[in-house]
Amino acid sequence: MGLDDRRRRADRARQIADPATAVPPLVTALSDTNLDVRKAAVLASAPWAGAPEVTEALRSALTDTDADVRAHARHALTSQSHITA
Repeated sequence: MGLDDRRRRADRARQIADPATAVPPLVTALSDTNLDVRKAAVLASAPWAGAPEVTEALRSALTDTDADVRAHARHALTSQSHITA
């Protein structure tokens, strides 16, 4: 399975995921030591940026060492299409 296929599957899973199940691991992943995990987590967290625990984690990601993580966190926090958990 290639990276694009995994991303499509992850996106589909996120669309149907129960926020109560999806949000806690995403919040944890936002502070992972692995850069790729943090990038994936910040992108996957965007729909739930309106949930207080996700908002807090995304605000912390605004100071991440990686510019992409910071940019995606900023975009997620300013997007108008949030699902609240």
